[in-house]
Amino acid sequence: MSELRRDPLTHDWVAIAPARGRRPHRMPGPGGPSPRRRPPADPACPFCPGREDATPPEVWRLPTPSGTAPSNWRLRVVPNRYPVLTPADRPARHHTAGLRLSVEGVGSHEVVIESRAHDWDLPDGDDAAVADVLRAYRARCRALRDRRPGIVLPFRNHGAGAGTSLPHPHSQIVATPIVPARFRRLFDIARGYYDDHGRCLYVDHTAAELADGERVVATTDHVVALAPYAARTPYETLILPRHHEASFGDASDACLDRTASLLRRVLTALRDLLGDIPYNYALINAPNGEEGTACFAWHLRIAPRLAEPAGFELGTDIAVNPLPPEEGAAELRGALRPVAGPGRP
Repeated sequence: MSELRRDPLTHDWVAIAPARGRRPHRMPGPGGPSPRRRPPADPACPFCPGREDATPPEVWRLPTPSGTAPSNWRLRVVPNRYPVLTPADRPARHHTAGLRLSVEGVGSHEVVIESRAHDWDLPDGDDAAVADVLRAYRARCRALRDRRPGIVLPFRNHGAGAGTSLPHPHSQIVATPIVPARFRRLFDIARGYYDDHGRCLYVDHTAAELADGERVVATTDHVVALAPYAARTPYETLILPRHHEASFGDASDACLDRTASLLRRVLTALRDLLGDIPYNYALINAPNGEEGTACFAWHLRIAPRLAEPAGFELGTDIAVNPLPPEEGAAELRGALRPVAGPGRP
């Protein structure tokens, strides 16, 4: 029988409906998951080494040990040439006409060029390489949140089905001048819980999931990966800190390293289990100016793109997930590779 579940963090309703046919994209039969399709080398790629002048001037970089020349980098952050929001040296202006409200599209839209290698991917790297990507997120979260108000959102699109337009490995960071309604709702839910109980919803939620264990994918001493109780998509996974922290911009080096290791392992397990599927992830932080709040915690949400929403989902905003999250978590646990190297979580 199907079941309607409410997510304790978002209050979104989800229909868990195993009877909706076979599990989606239980990737091809006898041969197992499809292998990764590596993008061919592209001499015109604007993100490859030697083509630094094809992007706007970088705002942040991790250099190679060999020097400070433009091509001596292992990771770069540059403004997006086709931004959703554009920088300005003043706050965004609001305009009101009757019931109509608009805000100038002032903000920031940056690209994190994650590797020099055109055919690299996060599961292909070691923990240190993935930690470099998260280090860029942390640095830019710190820099961009000071522009207030609004939010800073690092995210990654993998595959054409998830919105990727260039194959060179990259993620993006957008800073908005407003707090979107979904973020306001998340924060209001967390604040209401704190007002009622005097504790952080995210810390209590993580502790309850660890005690239950059924939806836990993997744990470390700093972070945990688990399937949401009301997962909106098959194999959706949350990575959350085990100790209170409202903004990833304030994450310690140890927490950043453990998050990188866990993220790499989960993405590798997804690829081993399902093939090179499209997915999105987003790193959710407290709204700018709320970094010190006791009610909220950052979290990274990984959402595989295995099915398109249809009329029921669009009409009700109730996602339909044909895979119970307990089953998805069990499959991911079984697909996790051993931890890489001594001293890793």
